[in-house]
Amino acid sequence: MNLQRTRVQLTLLYSVLTALAVGAIGWYAVREATDRIEDSAEREAESVIRDVTLDWPAFDGTGPGNTWLVNVVDRWSNPVGDTWIEPPLFTIADNSWGRPTFDEFDFDGVTYLSYAVPIPVEEGEEWREAFVTTVELTPFREDASSIRFRIWLAAIGSILVASAAGYWVAGRSLAPARFAMRQQRDFIADAAHELRTPLAVIQASASHTLSREREGGAYRESLEEIREAAQRAGVGVAELLELARLEAGQASLRKAPLRLDLLAEEVAAGIRVDGTIVEAQPTGALVIDADYGMIRQSVETLTNNAVARSQHVWLSTGDVDKWAVIDIADDGPGFDPDILPHVFDRFRRGDSRGSSGLGLAIANTIVTAHNGRIEVSNRSEGGALVRVMLPVGSGRV
Repeated sequence: MNLQRTRVQLTLLYSVLTALAVGAIGWYAVREATDRIEDSAEREAESVIRDVTLDWPAFDGTGPGNTWLVNVVDRWSNPVGDTWIEPPLFTIADNSWGRPTFDEFDFDGVTYLSYAVPIPVEEGEEWREAFVTTVELTPFREDASSIRFRIWLAAIGSILVASAAGYWVAGRSLAPARFAMRQQRDFIADAAHELRTPLAVIQASASHTLSREREGGAYRESLEEIREAAQRAGVGVAELLELARLEAGQASLRKAPLRLDLLAEEVAAGIRVDGTIVEAQPTGALVIDADYGMIRQSVETLTNNAVARSQHVWLSTGDVDKWAVIDIADDGPGFDPDILPHVFDRFRRGDSRGSSGLGLAIANTIVTAHNGRIEVSNRSEGGALVRVMLPVGSGRV
């Protein structure tokens, strides 16, 4: 599954839907704005005629420009103010024929709006005269063009911003799928890495044993070697499954008050290895909220890792800067400085005495799931120090 292509497709779909919505809104806004601007031209013409009508017949002849009194019967017209255009006055007045009428006409390449209003007559009299005024439409159309440009520019900008936001949202929405695919890929790679050596041992031992007839002891030795390789493969696969489950968040923590100092004593008492002393140093009671089984597994793994490389291991607990701490110190060779920054990486082993290289990664994942962390260092007096830091529950009691 190509997530990048899916992200682009989702972004395109979102952009198209956004463009349709914004386009519809933009079209409506342009139409409304244009209608309002055109209405403003008509209102200006109506205002001119209204002013002239109110002052008529005592009008002093200094009225608004490009306004006329037109007689449609005797075919004469008189301006009521200055004029600088020659509109088809009689055609405009004839078209009104007893009712106010708007028309458009061109003069010298400029479009004008005309407004003709018949002068009321007494009942039974013949309608003869009308007031005609004109308004140049150029500034109004320029305003309409300007506002159309701004609206469509804003619409395009909105679509671009929405597309960028859609690309970001698509990326965020696909993050779980990307994480799941990465986990799947890592699990397959890790499983292949972990099974390669045991399977090679099994195949080599079986092939060597079957190459010729052997005595019963040789067959037994080969089968034991195959069993050990199969057990190693089984342990490795189990650890991989547990690590994948922890990293996927499928392991629910059953938190309860836990005496960290007593846990250290239990772990120390439960590990018995010839040639190595494991002791828990006495400390005060320290309570945390944690999953007992998981924290014990983590501490046991870290302790066994120390036991495999030393002759003396000490476990101690305490609280440091609002953290509950359990220290696992040993008198071994310590961590290789080159390995130290990567000690919790999968399959990272400092020497041949370790196991699959997954134990420390699992221990670190468990502590991280408890919102804690693990720090590793080398002691100045020799040996290694592993510090497990967990949030304090009820604190010291």
